[in-house]
Amino acid sequence: MEAKLTVNGFGFVARYGEKDVERVLLPLLMRLTELQAERGGRLIAFLAAPPGAGKSTLAAFMEWLSRRTPEATPLQAVGMDGFHYPNAYLGAHSFVDEDGSEVCMRSRKGAPQTFDVEGLRAALADARSDAPAPWPTYSRVLHDVVAASLPIRKKILLVEGNYLLLDEGRWTGLAELADYAVFLSAPEALLRERLVARKVAGASTPEEARAWYEASDGRNVARVLAHHSPAGLELALGADGSLTVA
Repeated sequence: MEAKLTVNGFGFVARYGEKDVERVLLPLLMRLTELQAERGGRLIAFLAAPPGAGKSTLAAFMEWLSRRTPEATPLQAVGMDGFHYPNAYLGAHSFVDEDGSEVCMRSRKGAPQTFDVEGLRAALADARSDAPAPWPTYSRVLHDVVAASLPIRKKILLVEGNYLLLDEGRWTGLAELADYAVFLSAPEALLRERLVARKVAGASTPEEARAWYEASDGRNVARVLAHHSPAGLELALGADGSLTVA
């Protein structure tokens, strides 16, 4: 099944196998629909995954699928990336790395320390209200945060991000703010291949892409896979892009 989608300002075609849609994604959509009907108000669901697993694409596809499924409650996909600290803040602040060295936040953009977790908590609480404030987004064109740019309108809010289920530091307990959570995992070798290829497609040399993976993306992948809270549904990504219930 193909869908023309836009994520972070870029248009692309998402493809999922018919069997994956029928066996995994439609049942998930109907589960969220049932939970929202039971709750009555806005349902908040998390879709967490390590970098490179395709969570943004999957969330956008779920929104598209919900609009084309008459018996489902339409959902809205939003990203955690809108809660990156702005570039100006990242450039002016640092954190202590795993080895004890002080690192500029801008040089490790995308690490758990480079997000406004308290701002995310406040936005999740506000999303429960009848008139929530617009959600911030992240522009891949500007490579920066765009504040209050996405109105929240649907009864199901599907929030996607790497660290939503991270069970350490400032992220501990964030999972409790969701009514339902999905975790999408994948083998580290597959994620490395995908992330390096993504960097190369963005004009990095293969050497630069591999170096960035070792310095940043690879650490984030390992952290998410090793330290996440249990989810109501755990999915596994195959090398061919297939999805299975883990």
